[in-house]
Amino acid sequence: MGGIGASELLVLAVVALLVVGPRKLPEIARTVGHMTRTAQGAWRNLKTEFQAELDSEHNRKIMEAAASARREIEQSVPLEKTPDERRNGQG
Repeated sequence: MGGIGASELLVLAVVALLVVGPRKLPEIARTVGHMTRTAQGAWRNLKTEFQAELDSEHNRKIMEAAASARREIEQSVPLEKTPDERRNGQG
């Protein structure tokens, strides 16, 4: 599903040969190949940038959740006094 088989490729080649002629066909094939490579490269770059942004956003959310959990733990668990605070009666 979604791919071009040998029979479809043959039909496309025959139609292209009839439409543009045998002299122009190699030039058009090179142009189409170049455009295809350019489009694939652009798509690959777009996917890479999008994935990097998603990873960055994901990491930011993890760091925010960790900071929030730390604040909650610090608020709910009383901190032990340091030896200096015990000696001086602070805290």
